[in-house]
Amino acid sequence: MMSPRIVRHLLLPVHEALLRRPTLRFFRELEASQWHSADALAALQQVKLRRLLRIAYDRAPFYRRRVDDTGIDPDSATLESLQKLPTLQKDDIRQNASDMLTMPVNHLTPCSTGGSTGQPLQFYMCRARQAADQAARARSRRWFGIDPGERELYLWGSPVEIGNQDRIKRMRDWLTNHRLLNAFALNETNGTDYLLIYNAYRPVHLFGYPSSLVRWAQFVRERGKRMNNQNLRAVFTTGELLTPSDRAILEETFTVPVADGYGARDAGFVAHQCLAGNYHLAVENMIVELLDAHGKPVTNDAAGEITVTHLDAIGMPMIRYRTGDMAAWGSTSCSCGRHLMCLADISGRQTDMLRRADGGYAHALSLIYVLRDTPVVRTFQIEQQADLSLDIHVEVERSLTAADEARMIGQMRRQLGGSLSVRINQVARIATLPSGKHRHVISRTS
Repeated sequence: MMSPRIVRHLLLPVHEALLRRPTLRFFRELEASQWHSADALAALQQVKLRRLLRIAYDRAPFYRRRVDDTGIDPDSATLESLQKLPTLQKDDIRQNASDMLTMPVNHLTPCSTGGSTGQPLQFYMCRARQAADQAARARSRRWFGIDPGERELYLWGSPVEIGNQDRIKRMRDWLTNHRLLNAFALNETNGTDYLLIYNAYRPVHLFGYPSSLVRWAQFVRERGKRMNNQNLRAVFTTGELLTPSDRAILEETFTVPVADGYGARDAGFVAHQCLAGNYHLAVENMIVELLDAHGKPVTNDAAGEITVTHLDAIGMPMIRYRTGDMAAWGSTSCSCGRHLMCLADISGRQTDMLRRADGGYAHALSLIYVLRDTPVVRTFQIEQQADLSLDIHVEVERSLTAADEARMIGQMRRQLGGSLSVRINQVARIATLPSGKHRHVISRTS
């Protein structure tokens, strides 16, 4: 473990400078701007929106066509005139990705997501967007008295993070006081191993999926084990709906505040709870709209689809991107004193746990990632029956080959146990809920 002061003042600045990311400058700016008035923050958004539209118009044919069709002048655009542009759907990105780029692709980082919607998506990030998201995340940690460079333990499962645990990355994580435990591998044996690591590492903050953190907390409590929470200041959750009962279990187990965040790899770091419990938007980095089924702004306390314009996504602009998740507007003032707008009642991220052949549990994302990374699969639904067998319903670009199915089934069995029966069903259309939302995981095991 490195000294947090050395990490904060030496190693992190060197790391970000080598990556040519202005993360620490953005962080300092966010630390100041969170106390600005609502009008000042809106003015900042407008300045950044004009910059984004000008770059998108000059360099990205996709956005030039959209701007020309609406007659917006990028240099005099307002927050209100943004609503004249069409919203951006995932299919728009799939079909027009190359026309959406404003810089050479070798200057960008390729990314993919499919997460909770079950719809794989490939896109690109520039360094400015990466820095903005990291800075917003660091600021939310400061709300709990946690400085950059302090020890963080992740109970996480994204294959981007898990798959890259090579020697160089392990060394980088050690130097920056990060430790990663695989949420997908959590079981009877690893639950105890993870506790030993936790007690020895003594993290200042813990981060993970609510369901995985709760399963681990219950595992520890049922066995009468002791967690060394001496240095812990907060538990941060994301990726799923954090229920009141889950929050209560985590607060009782870890004896610190539990704060939830909302974001997505494609949308960015959108909102995070402060100590007062409100979900503050990272308004300096993005414009968030809540839209009804007709694409109009919702009124009063109505829920709407979270639609994001990331103001620092310069390399591949995401202008009025529809996330598929729902929320309502939250409080217009917060006891914490910040003037950042708030969301409330965020939904659409509920992820069911799946049962393993050995009786344990696995995070549903462990199978979602298998399907997401199969290019031929457009949309999917995972259904686990009472006998633990799996029915995988897929909409596909072309018929799956025997090799496609064998690979998918093999990877799923490795995640849940080799004896489970897996049936892959190619369908013309997967049924949606009455609300029109897609439920990507259905568990009938309880």
